[in-house]
Amino acid sequence: MSGTGEYLLKIENLRAFHSSKEGLIRAVNDVSFGIRSGESVGLLGESGAGKSSVALAILGLFERQSRYYASSAKSKENRHQWSLRDKARKEAKTSEDMGVELPGVEGHIWFNGVDLTTLNEKDHRELIGTKITYVPQGTSKALNPLLSIEQQVLEVFWAKFRDEMRVNEKLSMRVLEELDLVELGDMAIRRDMLPVNFSTGEDQRVLLAMALISKPDLVIADEPTTALDTAVQHKILTAIKRASKELGQSTLMISNDPSIITATCNKVGVMSSGMMMEFGNTERLMNEPVHPFTQAFLMSNPSFEMLRQMRQRGERLRTIPGRPPSLIDIPPGCPFNSRCSKATTICSEERPEFREIDTDHWVFCHMV
Repeated sequence: MSGTGEYLLKIENLRAFHSSKEGLIRAVNDVSFGIRSGESVGLLGESGAGKSSVALAILGLFERQSRYYASSAKSKENRHQWSLRDKARKEAKTSEDMGVELPGVEGHIWFNGVDLTTLNEKDHRELIGTKITYVPQGTSKALNPLLSIEQQVLEVFWAKFRDEMRVNEKLSMRVLEELDLVELGDMAIRRDMLPVNFSTGEDQRVLLAMALISKPDLVIADEPTTALDTAVQHKILTAIKRASKELGQSTLMISNDPSIITATCNKVGVMSSGMMMEFGNTERLMNEPVHPFTQAFLMSNPSFEMLRQMRQRGERLRTIPGRPPSLIDIPPGCPFNSRCSKATTICSEERPEFREIDTDHWVFCHMV
């Protein structure tokens, strides 16, 4: 799964803010990282760290979702913030140019050399579902209970390749190939069944097959093993790794479980409070974490291998003290400083630089 060459996806200074009555919610705050062709990269961190918001920004859904919630809140301040955003976009200006922080997405999301943030909705939608696909979490709401498995796997073709939907026999074989790739048994018979006849783990593999059928360059998997037992998790992760190997695609895996990232990704970014704390080679980062947050997070949420090593060293499982700061009122300096045992005065006063301390190993910390 190791990637080489130019970046397929390169995110630079990405910001994704929601509007609210209390103020802007800084879901993603100046995040940068890249994924090369054939590479699998994980985003790891606490719930609410901004991992899924990164995915939604790539997919072009973050701003649409944020606007919807803002309009449903019926807040004058929300409407004012979005009117300023629309004005800034019309004038090709950023929040910095306007002199005020604005809701929505800013920064750059380069995909195959094209900045997705500059595309209109039509051009963006041409990429989503074909070149970039998404495996959501929460399978009970993701599949249509009234359509057969084969019909749902083929939905991407109905939406994107309607002119090519003539040879039904070939398309049916394509469905069987994808369902076989994700290791669903007896699909020659079961493909005509409804989702009610499948377990949660099987539903998740159907969603993965739907994401793979267009032979995408990038698959984004958002917590694909949530609420699944260990045996089913293993099957899902094996299917993802098999697809990546056989199709040569890149993968962005989102999880709060270090063992899942270790099993599927060769690089990982650790997030907290909407920011990237550390990014680097998965094996090295898991075994020798540098950022105090990474160390604390892994110590409080270890993989089985890490737990075994901790027992050998006589170490005990520890939780991270305190709570993450509010994303509406993020304090100056490092957002982890109030919970960090290594913090000094500078940590609460100055924002650290996200800097490369070794080849492809980046850290957001004054103390490193």
